Amino acid sequence: MKDTYYNDKKINALIQNDLHDFFKDYKCITYAYAIMNKKDPSQMRIFNNNPTWFNIYLERKYQFIDPVIIRALSSVEDFFWENKVSLTSGYNLTRIFNESYEHNVYQGRTFPLHDYMNNLVVLSIISQKDSGIEMNLCRSHIMLFLVQLHQKTLNLYSKVNQKKNVFLSPREQQILKWVSSGKTYAEVAVILSITERTVKFHMSNAMKKLGVNNARHAVKLGMELRLLDN
Repeated sequence: MKDTYYNDKKINALIQNDLHDFFKDYKCITYAYAIMNKKDPSQMRIFNNNPTWFNIYLERKYQFIDPVIIRALSSVEDFFWENKVSLTSGYNLTRIFNESYEHNVYQGRTFPLHDYMNNLVVLSIISQKDSGIEMNLCRSHIMLFLVQLHQKTLNLYSKVNQKKNVFLSPREQQILKWVSSGKTYAEVAVILSITERTVKFHMSNAMKKLGVNNARHAVKLGMELRLLDN
């Protein structure tokens, strides 16, 4: 099945860069910013700097047995974990840690977040000794970073999804672009060798698709959604 969950390469590169910049001054840090659909946990995206381990994690769908994820699902407070995590159910799930230990993943601190898209979001900081992070002093700073980073992710993907849902014809796109440059309908008609009535017809269709009531708003929204870039 094709992976379509938060899979835009350009957006993901921006998010990955933000994570890199945030953690660049810390030594021996493995980070994992994960987004998981709570209705369908098989849909998960993990931004990280240990792809060898997290590729295995996703291939084997370890989110279904990961005690860190299980605990985060019912928590809004960050928590520390080692090679075992206490669950309220009393279960001790150690299988995943037996494998993750080989990839230097055996202890860390996880910051959970539950967003309005019904996602579980976590930022896990997996560290060895001498990382340079004073966790008790940095907790609020890290949580603020997570909130801002995830809001950025949602905003960027919202624009992409809006753009995908707006299908302007080449002619509608062309007319909207000329109008955005300040041309009147009469001038656009001359430029495109069509009647002014045809220009107005296509512009009206573009406004309906964009859900706006006038050309000015159509142009503004078209620019925000980057529909005029082509």
